[in-house]
Amino acid sequence: MGLENTATFHFDPVGNPGLTHALTITKASSQELEDLLEENFTKNHIFTSTEDERGGNMVKDLVDPVVFKRCLGHELNFASFTRFFIDEIDKLGYQKVLHKYLLDGTQIANDVLCRIYMGYVHGIIHINMALEFRQAKMLAEGLAQACVHHDWWYTEYLTEAEALAAKREEPNLPLADLIDMCRANHAVRTSSSADYHSQMRPVSGQFAMDMEPARDGVMKNAKPEMLKIAARYRVDPNDIDRACAEIQNTAIYLTAGTQRPPYVCLFDFSLLHTVTSSIGLSVFISEPSLLNEQKARILEYTARIYLLTYACHGSPEIRLDWLASHPSKLRNQGWAEVFERATYHEDDGHMSKLIRGLFLTAAIAAIDSGSEKPMDGVKHFDFIRGAGFPEPWERFPYRQSIRAQL
Repeated sequence: MGLENTATFHFDPVGNPGLTHALTITKASSQELEDLLEENFTKNHIFTSTEDERGGNMVKDLVDPVVFKRCLGHELNFASFTRFFIDEIDKLGYQKVLHKYLLDGTQIANDVLCRIYMGYVHGIIHINMALEFRQAKMLAEGLAQACVHHDWWYTEYLTEAEALAAKREEPNLPLADLIDMCRANHAVRTSSSADYHSQMRPVSGQFAMDMEPARDGVMKNAKPEMLKIAARYRVDPNDIDRACAEIQNTAIYLTAGTQRPPYVCLFDFSLLHTVTSSIGLSVFISEPSLLNEQKARILEYTARIYLLTYACHGSPEIRLDWLASHPSKLRNQGWAEVFERATYHEDDGHMSKLIRGLFLTAAIAAIDSGSEKPMDGVKHFDFIRGAGFPEPWERFPYRQSIRAQL
């Protein structure tokens, strides 16, 4: 089966990662969808013109490996890479494109594979959704987005962790155990700080990332310790399905479990991207053109990125007890009601992707235990940044039951 070559809403690959694609539109839903897109654009300005897909004369030259490598990491080349990958998919088919530019183990494929995790995993999210919904242009966008990222420390971390893992100096451990090891390791736990997650531009007051928690925190202050932990996550090519479910469950474990009593329950904005990027792993491992060894590599890279993300947030204590005792506000609501609320939630798509990740992981891994009342204690989440540190929580309230006791 090939990918559908349908039109999509393009987006700013650097300025705002939020996007919505019109994947399935019925006659009955088209007007409502149009109204929602217009409203979302007005509030978030996440769509840009689709007129210039040509990318200039550079497109033809990108077939030359020398030119291709020279153009990597430059944001202005996004249009050229997008047009190039559209042409490559048309010419070779999406399977050969995945192999050639992502998974074949060549210098270019290895380079791009690391880049799909840059920009806080938005490249792999885009590629996952393209494969799931069979969208050729969306796959081209995802690969192009990866190619223009330039967060070199991801490449350093992933390649060095992979090389260390190949030595097999220590036995494999489950991903959740490695999460615990990050917290138990003093160097890793203290390598970042709340300052990385509360940077503001002095004039505009906009959130900034001039100091990067992975580059300037973990990799600077605890690189050997972090690599040693990451290298202990290895996937047996004959154990793909179980490993995929493990990663998806652990993503929810660390995202939902990062709470800090006595404050209300919140989701960390960065940690939630582990959930939204993990759901597409099921699509990757179902792709028949890929070898099990290639699937295992994708799973290993993804899990190691989640470990790094967790460390960037101070390796917070996982408090499932506090989460489970969260008091209900809207009782007796099933997935249908939650989906309805997510559709109209006023953000740039992060909430809906998070809830979709929770639902699909529950369905895939059978962790829902037959419940039809997901998240029934939640009316509205305000995301927190830097949930592993005490300072970001101070602007949020205590639970009412706790407040009444003070």
